[in-house]
Amino acid sequence: MSSETVALVLLLLACPVAMCGAMWLMSRYQRKNQEQHQPGHAADAPTDQDAKGAEITRLQAEIDQLKAAQRDSEEGHAPGDRPRNGS
Repeated sequence: MSSETVALVLLLLACPVAMCGAMWLMSRYQRKNQEQHQPGHAADAPTDQDAKGAEITRLQAEIDQLKAAQRDSEEGHAPGDRPRNGS
């Protein structure tokens, strides 16, 4: 093989080899970060669940208010006005 062919082969292999090396280093770094943050993550889970439950409750209350306002407007009452006896 000539020196030009060897140089060409080395240049063509340099890119994939460098890419594999970079991916290996990034995955190694990512694993170290996950191990450091893993213990605190389990403690945050109930808080996230509580926040989601509170959000669902708030949204359900808002839906109920909107339905009541729509029902009142269909009956000819202003939103927030409650019909009096007989009206």
